[in-house]
Amino acid sequence: MRKYKGITFAEGITMSFADFKEQYSDLEIFKNIPEENRESELKKAYKIATHGNIKTSVKPSEETRNK
Repeated sequence: MRKYKGITFAEGITMSFADFKEQYSDLEIFKNIPEENRESELKKAYKIATHGNIKTSVKPSEETRNK
């Protein structure tokens, strides 16, 4: 599932960022974010909505750590 701060996005969203921003910027979650950070948070949500949740850190496997 594609989730961002309590919002669950449907699979296969294929809209432009401008359309995404227009549709989702009025949600309470984004209205509560300070103006200077809102655009970057909308971009994060857009990436998740269009590309899915992506892990940002990778833990080395047990096998890799023991080498």
